[in-house]
Amino acid sequence: MARIKLDGVEKVYDNGFHAVHNLELDVPDGEFLVLVGPSGCGKSTALRMVAGLESISAGRLYIDDRDVTELEPKDRDIAMVFQSYALYPHLTVRDNIAFALKLRKVPKDEIERKVNEAARLLELTDQLDRRPGQLSGGQRQRVAMGRAIVRAPKVFLMDEPLSNLDAKLRVQMRAEISKLQRSLGVTTIYVTHDQVEAMTMGDRVAVLWAGKLQQVASPQELYDRPDNAFVAGFIGSPSMNLMIGSLQRSGDRWSVQIGEQALPLPAEVVAERPALAGYEGRKVIAGIRPEHVHDVAFRDGAARLHGEVQVRESLGSEVVLHLEVGATKAAVGVDETGGSAFLARLDPRTALRAGDHAELAVDTQYLQLFDAEGGQAIRS
Repeated sequence: MARIKLDGVEKVYDNGFHAVHNLELDVPDGEFLVLVGPSGCGKSTALRMVAGLESISAGRLYIDDRDVTELEPKDRDIAMVFQSYALYPHLTVRDNIAFALKLRKVPKDEIERKVNEAARLLELTDQLDRRPGQLSGGQRQRVAMGRAIVRAPKVFLMDEPLSNLDAKLRVQMRAEISKLQRSLGVTTIYVTHDQVEAMTMGDRVAVLWAGKLQQVASPQELYDRPDNAFVAGFIGSPSMNLMIGSLQRSGDRWSVQIGEQALPLPAEVVAERPALAGYEGRKVIAGIRPEHVHDVAFRDGAARLHGEVQVRESLGSEVVLHLEVGATKAAVGVDETGGSAFLARLDPRTALRAGDHAELAVDTQYLQLFDAEGGQAIRS
């Protein structure tokens, strides 16, 4: 196992493009860290710098307190799993897994032992004499994992390894990879653009945007306490509703005005955010997750929001409504949600349909508030 430390790492290409800015990350022994963010945010570039496949423009990289910034990939004791699997089509599964060991002239009996052990872990024992073209996508991905495992590296690096698989197989494989990483205890950095993948797999998740680290924390902390509006909108599915509002105060009572509607803030929300005092009468970004909004027919509340249903999506276990609530959507980073200004994730029994007027109860104790200019969370 190994600790990985990125100390002010930067990547600037010859054409002047600044892909990664002052990246500071400390990955302890045995941790599964996920780098996540939209396309072009610098996550794969950061991973390739750790691997040695991209040079580092500034800063230092350490593996087990050893400066490896200038070392060749082969001298870093890492193993990388790619999106494309990169298997040799003319070789059997056995020979693909054993390939790196043969290059290193490992004794035959040790190669056989390591290949058989990896095949057992990955449930590939019955496939050892087949070629990649005879395997499913999930099996090919396991072969690529096996090739990394037998090397017994200090570090696993994985670059969107599940993106070529269908949705059902991705769910299965992410559980298998998580289980395997826990059993091996190898320090792992995993890159994905899929925030659901990131949240379900990582011990911690590092969110990148425009080459800059936005926040690194446990999945639950990212969900509950996003540091800025970009993280709030990126983490969660469906995405958090981010709307322009203004903070109003009457005596000791606070509310956030969203369009023509006002949502009262619970006393505990105000108490936890002493910095709100400086935002009275000012514009803010108000964030409400779709799952914190309810049809008043099933769950009532003091804070109400009215809107017109534009689209109803029935998913069996829940219903997602797209509504017009008269709010201005905040433009934060890469807006991938599209559609209407407001989403609500409701009990599947709701009778609300497109064209209906909806009265919704909002759990304002979960309301997130951000500075309208910088996007930083308003807290202390």
